[in-house]
Amino acid sequence: MSTDGAKRNPRRTKADLLADLAQAARRIASLERTAARRDAENSSLQARADRCESIFESAKDGIILLNGSTGRVEEVNPSFTTLTGLTPQQLIGKPFWEITPLSATDAGLVAFRELQTRDRIYYDELPLVKSDGGRMSIEMTCSVHHGEAGRFIQCTFREVSQRRNIEETLWRSEARFRGLFQSAPIGIAFLDPAGQVVENNRSLEAMLGCGNGELRGRSFASCLHPDDRAGQTSLFQDLREGKRDSVRLAERCVRKDGTVLWGLISVSPIRDRRAEVQYIVAMVEDITERKRAEEAVIRSREFYRLLLNELPNPIRLSDSDGKCDYFNRAWLSFTGRKMEHELGDGWTQGFHPDERERVLASLRDAVQSRVPFTTEYRLRRSTGDFRWIMEFGTPFADMGGNASGYLSSCYDIHDRKMLEETLHSMSTTDDLTGLLNRRGFFALAQQQIKIANRSRRGILLFYGDLDGLKSINDTLGHRVGDQALVEAAALLREVFRESDIIARLGGDEFAVLMMEDAAALDDVAIRERLDRAVRSRNAQVARTYQLSLSIGVQRYDPEHPVSLDRFLSTADGLMYEEKKMRKQSS
Repeated sequence: MSTDGAKRNPRRTKADLLADLAQAARRIASLERTAARRDAENSSLQARADRCESIFESAKDGIILLNGSTGRVEEVNPSFTTLTGLTPQQLIGKPFWEITPLSATDAGLVAFRELQTRDRIYYDELPLVKSDGGRMSIEMTCSVHHGEAGRFIQCTFREVSQRRNIEETLWRSEARFRGLFQSAPIGIAFLDPAGQVVENNRSLEAMLGCGNGELRGRSFASCLHPDDRAGQTSLFQDLREGKRDSVRLAERCVRKDGTVLWGLISVSPIRDRRAEVQYIVAMVEDITERKRAEEAVIRSREFYRLLLNELPNPIRLSDSDGKCDYFNRAWLSFTGRKMEHELGDGWTQGFHPDERERVLASLRDAVQSRVPFTTEYRLRRSTGDFRWIMEFGTPFADMGGNASGYLSSCYDIHDRKMLEETLHSMSTTDDLTGLLNRRGFFALAQQQIKIANRSRRGILLFYGDLDGLKSINDTLGHRVGDQALVEAAALLREVFRESDIIARLGGDEFAVLMMEDAAALDDVAIRERLDRAVRSRNAQVARTYQLSLSIGVQRYDPEHPVSLDRFLSTADGLMYEEKKMRKQSS
């Protein structure tokens, strides 16, 4: 019996027990590793869940989460409640298409049905009803997601009312500019710095007999008579190098059919703050009939005084020393003075004080060198106001070929000068604040980035937002809102340097670009100076609103260049971070 029992239950040796213990230890270690891995995975999942929750709660856009099967609202973020004025209790549990904000449209029900077969749907403009009955325009994006709890739908809402208003304002400004440009009675062309036509109006095409778009891409000089082109290269070079502020001259132009016309041509460069040419404005007025009249006068010496007196434009004659001895009826009518008062140098009393010395020097140089001249100046007319005059002087000789004097023909270009200034101002200036607009800022900022990349000098960008503008407009009216924008612009001019590029980009957004020695600029000190200026204004008595600016500051590093859009976007993000912190601390 004992022998059989020993066979059925053999005694375990110490080695067997140790082997069992080792195997058990390995199993325990494996279980511990498995538990640690699961703890790490759970921790990672919790961290991701926390991040998602943080993003959901802090998102600037309104977000609601729907049950993918029933379409009922399960979660609402704070931005959506702020946007609509409704509490989560008023929204959670209701079908998406029955909530108050979407009561003015069937988009909720349509979107939910379509998302049964699609993963995403987007509406670019929908009416949203607030709790107080007010309405706004929104963008809505709905997308399907799958989680542990099953299928759910995320709906994101963004207010676009202000953006639509800005777009409409910009469109109206652009429409006014285009209308003025296209309806101008004289030919106008915008040229690149090399003198190629970028854009032109219909008047210039009609003047030169060209069809729509035929002039674009052509050299402006190619529109001139071959004999008059020689000097154009040097003139454009002088404009680019800043040796001339503008060029005004009478030249022959060639139509498409080969016929010739005389044009009164004005060419002016548009420069940035670094004095580099951005583009060139060329204006052409057809003066063929005037030129023919002038030539007829010169050819018919025996009748010239009679003819000069009948011409509609002011004309004067001077002797070989530059002293005037004749003025036609149009001149005397324009100035309201008698002939005896104008003779000699008497006529120069009508010069505007700002132009007197410059014009007299130009006339002396022309008389001494016996060459034709062109000049422009403001001349006092009979009503006492000053108007811009363009004067063309042509030397003439006596029967023996000796220099006898000058015939000077004048044209009133005041309206054109005003048109020039209006075109330039409308294209780059914000109507309300007088700062640069988005078009002007982008043109100058793009140039400064190119300069920074070449010179390896940094740029400092301040991107600002006028806080509470919507509240001011809603409570005090848009006139006070406009006043707040004008005051913010004045404050920026006060704090920043005259050489800095200050602009209103649209709505309540401003930008300031500091170029010179940007790496050495103390942005903290500048910000403190700006804050002091804001506090000083807010301390003024009888104010109906308080100024507040959220600012994002970003440096441009030419060693790591980025696009202007990226540069602005980064500063914009920093600005919104400051705005969010202000809201949290208030």
